[in-house]
Amino acid sequence: MAEDTSLGSSPLFSGEAEMIRVVDGVHMLRMWANVCIVESGEGVVLFDAGLPFHGPRIVEELRRLTDAPVLYIIYGHGHADHAFGTPFLLRDAEERGYPRPRVIAHEALPRRFDRYRRMLPYHERINRMQFDIPEGIPAFPWEYVYPDETIRDALTLRVGEFTLELRHARGETDDHLWLWIPERKVACVSDFWVWSCPNVGNPFKVQRYALEWAVALEEVAQRSPEVLLPGHGSPLLGVETIGEACLQVSEALRYLDQQVVDMLNGGMWQEEILHSFQWPEEYARSPYLAPIYGHPYFVVQALLRQYHGWYDGNPSHLFPSPEAEIAAEVLALAGEERVFGRAKELEGKGELQLSLHLLDFLLAGGAGARMEAMEVKARILERMAGEERSLIARNILLAGARELRRETAGKGPVGEGGD
Repeated sequence: MAEDTSLGSSPLFSGEAEMIRVVDGVHMLRMWANVCIVESGEGVVLFDAGLPFHGPRIVEELRRLTDAPVLYIIYGHGHADHAFGTPFLLRDAEERGYPRPRVIAHEALPRRFDRYRRMLPYHERINRMQFDIPEGIPAFPWEYVYPDETIRDALTLRVGEFTLELRHARGETDDHLWLWIPERKVACVSDFWVWSCPNVGNPFKVQRYALEWAVALEEVAQRSPEVLLPGHGSPLLGVETIGEACLQVSEALRYLDQQVVDMLNGGMWQEEILHSFQWPEEYARSPYLAPIYGHPYFVVQALLRQYHGWYDGNPSHLFPSPEAEIAAEVLALAGEERVFGRAKELEGKGELQLSLHLLDFLLAGGAGARMEAMEVKARILERMAGEERSLIARNILLAGARELRRETAGKGPVGEGGD
């Protein structure tokens, strides 16, 4: 295949469905989350199964490609956008009179599904914020298809003319798999590659694993793939391009990991680390590390959570007073008018984050100008969102602004009636 000359030029997430033939017998259905399709003489294997509401479209596109039975559905990992189109594929098999496809996943995935089912309202709420999902539209899967077979470290399948080598590594999740097809030199890697700074340290989600992610990318590069099919975005093509891309991201993750370890060993606490870690210009300029979804600051947060407890070095924070009580004391000393005036002054100077902190004293402390402070905070959050490249960070800022504007409009916080 020819080298891809448009690396990084297409959006990370696609709202359309596009079937891409990458090599003979291997296709990628590009959607919000990609689905990799291996079409053998014996039958079809799907690696990743998309979002639940994309399930019908996945079946439709698959059946435009082939009428062959689906033999296996492999979950690259258990996130909502990669493992929940399965019910529609199972129903398609039943309607056609085919045997039920076997579902394969890592052995940690059933525990993830158990947790999702237990905490469905929580995941609905945080996904609605993270992805800017309107009220009234389901924000998290409700139908779970558990695996028929699980893997601990590795599994090799032979399907028709293809060898399918599955490997486990921790990265965005603890249940992550990637697939190597030696006959076609194709690596299907799910979210080990997403055309962004890796989504390590998502502000809403459980622990993610920067160093293990780096190791996985190095193992992918060692295979010298000619095609890399990512969890989101366009394929990467060409041995040299893929090697450079994987190893640069791996190097960047190792760089942050070593910094955090060195700073912790040197006696530094979280706040100092978060405000002093280095992100070299070569990484900031890289098309493979753009902070359009993940962010280096989030990676450092994940590393701190992995290597360190929650104590921040200040004994005043061991058993802190409620925020409202602290704010009331500050307002009593400084005066609401002075605090609010300084907050607006900082906004005018472009020091938006500092302004937010002062506004929070007014909001938490029950200031008389609370409604006006909410308006100013909403305005600042919207301004910051307009300048923010990370989808996750931008949506958090916008969600905060929307909640403030709802309250100032007399509708109450989000979730209390209304939409």
